Amino acid sequence: MKSIIQASAVIKSTFQSPRGIFLTLVLTSLLSCGFGLIENNSAGAITYPDGTQLSKSQANELPKAIANKILRNASKNSGLRKRELEITQVTSKTFGNPCEFKFGEVCTREYNPIEGWEVVVRVRKDLWTYHVDKSGKQILLDPKVITLQTLPKAIADAILSDASSRSGVGIADLKITQTTPKTFGNLCQFNFGEVCTQQYDPVEGWEVIVKVREQSWTYHVNKSTSQIILDPKVKTS
Repeated sequence: MKSIIQASAVIKSTFQSPRGIFLTLVLTSLLSCGFGLIENNSAGAITYPDGTQLSKSQANELPKAIANKILRNASKNSGLRKRELEITQVTSKTFGNPCEFKFGEVCTREYNPIEGWEVVVRVRKDLWTYHVDKSGKQILLDPKVITLQTLPKAIADAILSDASSRSGVGIADLKITQTTPKTFGNLCQFNFGEVCTQQYDPVEGWEVIVKVREQSWTYHVNKSTSQIILDPKVKTS
């Protein structure tokens, strides 16, 4: 008992001395810094279910209303329910001009900036890339993404009729094997031009592949079907 009392007195005298006060302050400071580091680290990032980490500022940068619009678009194009989709990456971006914003592969150097985001959505095992402007009025899916969009019957019928006329094969014996919605940079690209200017005058439409006997014929068609162009490299005879 006597030894415990003596030990207690030594500890008390140590912390009351100038040296003891200094040690107490150092210990308090170290503990404070340590807890601060832990708190800052945990508060500085958000971990998504797939393990992707984004800073809170980045994760919160995309307005919820725009995020919901993107997910609705992905749901419509994939056939999946919105809750089965996940936004995995958000990057604030300044697109140099509308051509770049619309995923154009050949664009002019005109500087007509569009402020917005590049957003990546996980769809099953695929990653779909979207471009969206700050207002959320323009939401564009990378045209390289193969979606479940179906070719309108009127366009399909027009293409099959053209292929039948050129090949002499009955429509019933022809088959459309692939359809891809596409934004052609200009009429030159739409017409399968190999050397085109960088002028951006977009043509919205489709790239359609038709199986004719043992060949695959590639068509470009605009949305109104007023222009149906067969790849000139195709041998129709």
